[in-house]
Order: sequence, then structure tokens, then C-alpha cells
Amino acid sequence: MPLTFTTTPGLLPLWCSARFDAMLTGMKRSTTITAAVVAVAVAGLVVAAAPVVVSAASAVFDVTSWASERFAAAPSPTPTQAALKAEGTTEDDLVDLGDGISVPAGGPGDCSTKAFINIGSDDGSAHHAKLLGELVDMGASELARGPVTLDADGRIFSYEVQSGDSLIAIGERFCVDYVTVGSFNHVRGFEPIAPGDVLYLRPDPALPFVDIYSPYNAPPGSSTIPYYDGVAAFSTAVATADLGAARWLWQRLEKDMPPETAAVITQALHDDDLPLLRRLFP
Repeated sequence: MPLTFTTTPGLLPLWCSARFDAMLTGMKRSTTITAAVVAVAVAGLVVAAAPVVVSAASAVFDVTSWASERFAAAPSPTPTQAALKAEGTTEDDLVDLGDGISVPAGGPGDCSTKAFINIGSDDGSAHHAKLLGELVDMGASELARGPVTLDADGRIFSYEVQSGDSLIAIGERFCVDYVTVGSFNHVRGFEPIAPGDVLYLRPDPALPFVDIYSPYNAPPGSSTIPYYDGVAAFSTAVATADLGAARWLWQRLEKDMPPETAAVITQALHDDDLPLLRRLFP
């Protein structure tokens, strides 16, 4: 589907957020929100900072990490026989991770295995994320030297980004596909990973995955800029623990979420559950 932009003189979408303002001024995600959402009157301004196609499956976005990286939002399916032959790979060289995902044997860097975060929906409802394979900590490296948080079972759960870190190096440290780590953690095209960011490496398959690009049941061809900016503003409110701004934004954003996802977020806001909200909006 071709990209479409709407050039309507007058107001920018009412979703204009501190997150969007931060992008324009070079400020980082940790900047305190002084106004979570503002309506700005700018005549004839074309907003071209966000994806606007109602299709997440084929979204491709740049990750301007400290090392230049590019990845696709959706994982590749199991290679076809023709693709395997073209790459000189046979089925015997692949490891089945489950959920129809097979990857070449071995792993990134010095890893002997490779984990994968698979995001999908079986019935067209809310997306869910699931870790395929197992995470292994190969130890800190020059571009992945941050601290690791373990879950209640002693398994790798999350990683805190340090200055100079690279998504590729983080993937090599934990033997996981860095592409899917970026997708799961909502790494946006205009935004590098930054010191202090928390990357979640072990999804809870029971929790819905928030699609930051495509609103629920949006008409084909409609602009997704207001939704994208709304999710960005909500993420900033959550990151800065501004639940008042988050609740105000949620009144406008809720209708664009799948019912299952909306129910989880509504309950989290009711319970002041910031840890859960941060997992849903990393």
C-alpha cells in the first residue's frame, strides 16, 4: 500500500506530544513532560515523521543506534526450498524454534544457539509476543556492557542500555535476534537506543503486544499519524510516571486498540501499575 499524507492547513493532530516535541528539539525520552499533549496551530505544515500505512506486517524502520543498523518489524517465515538453495543452506542446517520459525544453526557472535522474539496473532485479534529458544548471557562486551535484570525464576528478563551500546552487540551478548528485540521494544526509526533505556528480552506471552503503527480496525488507506503520535505521547507519559497525562491520552487512544489490549491497559491505569505499563510501552 503506498504511503499517504494529509496536508490539511490548520491544526496539527491533537496528538502532538511532548515525545514528538522532544524529537524536534533533540531532547531524550527521559525529558519531563510539561504538557503531555498540546494542540498547535501551524498552517500548511506536513507531518512526515511517522509511518502512515495501515499495515504493520511489512513495516521497515531504521534504528540509528551507535552503530548504524536496519531491521524489519516482522520476523521472516521459515525459508522456502528455493531460498535455502540460493543461500547454500539445507534443512539440516536449520534449527526449529517452534511457531513455524526456523533459523540457521549457530547464533550471533560467539553464540552456539539463537533465540527469537516472535510477534503475531493467530486469529486477527491482539498480537502477542513469545520468546523462542533460550537467552544466554555471553558476558559484557564493549558495546553491550549494561546490567541485566533476572526474573523470579533467575532467568534473563531485561537489559539496561549504556552509553555507546549497539543493538547488534546486545543481540550477540544474549544470543538473541537483535531485529526482534528492537521490534518488541518499540525502537522507532528516528530514535536511537539511549543510556537508561530498558530493553525487555523475555516477553510474557499472556500479555498483548501494542502495535505502535496500526490502529485497530482502521479503514484501509487512512492516515495513522494521529495514532502513532498518540502512542508516542502515551509512552512518554508512562516513561516519566505521569499517570495523569497517560489517563488523559488514554481517553482518546483506547478506541484504536484491540479490546483485549485496551482492557489490560485500562486495568493497569486503574491500578497505577507503572511496571506493567512500561512493559507494554517500553
